[in-house]
Amino acid sequence: MSPPSQETLLLFVAVLLALWLLTRSEQRRATVPHRRMPMTEDELGRVLFEIGRAEDLDAFRHLYLSGADARRVLGWQAASYLGNRNKEWLQDEFLEISVRIGSSSHYEALRVDPRGRAFLRVRTEAAGSYEIPVGVALRVGRIWRLRDPVGDWSPHRRVGATPTAPPA
Repeated sequence: MSPPSQETLLLFVAVLLALWLLTRSEQRRATVPHRRMPMTEDELGRVLFEIGRAEDLDAFRHLYLSGADARRVLGWQAASYLGNRNKEWLQDEFLEISVRIGSSSHYEALRVDPRGRAFLRVRTEAAGSYEIPVGVALRVGRIWRLRDPVGDWSPHRRVGATPTAPPA
């Protein structure tokens, strides 16, 4: 049997590279997180609570308007909206929410006021029932999304803190 020609070896290498590229892209697609699609206010609240307890920043990011949803809701302002969202504010926002949820809390409800501001109500034994602001929520078609972050947390700095006894 004669050794394979250079053309045959090059063809074999090309086929191996093509197979490697195909399997590599399939692996990348498998790691993309599933984007949750809450259909009710309560489902949005449960998803936010679960994400906060799990400290899953990527899942939190997926609850915000993106791409086609932003264009549908904001029209020509969508590009500006999407351009102003950087990773730092998202991390800060998520940290504020997840710290206030804590590990010992229980989900109660999500309340959306007439202006769209959403508040997650949780309960702990130490602090009782309290509301955590989570941003501005809105319906996009049949699903709920977050549009704007809370941003200024200073009025909410004691939310979820254990009450202290008044001085004697």
